[in-house]
Amino acid sequence: MSSTIVKSKPASVDLERQIRRGKAVLRELKSTLEDLEDRREIAAAKKRNAGKSGTPLREAAKELGL
Repeated sequence: MSSTIVKSKPASVDLERQIRRGKAVLRELKSTLEDLEDRREIAAAKKRNAGKSGTPLREAAKELGL
């Protein structure tokens, strides 16, 4: 009869891995929320400026010093 000892990882290693993964998920969520906020602002600006004439690209570039 053999006695096999199963070694498991310390709980602190698993906890650290979970914390790293949680932080990565939060960063991804933050980025996604920022993108969605930008899309909402663009949609509102398009609605607000519908029918108005825009600024020609050359004029805008000149104003911006490009």
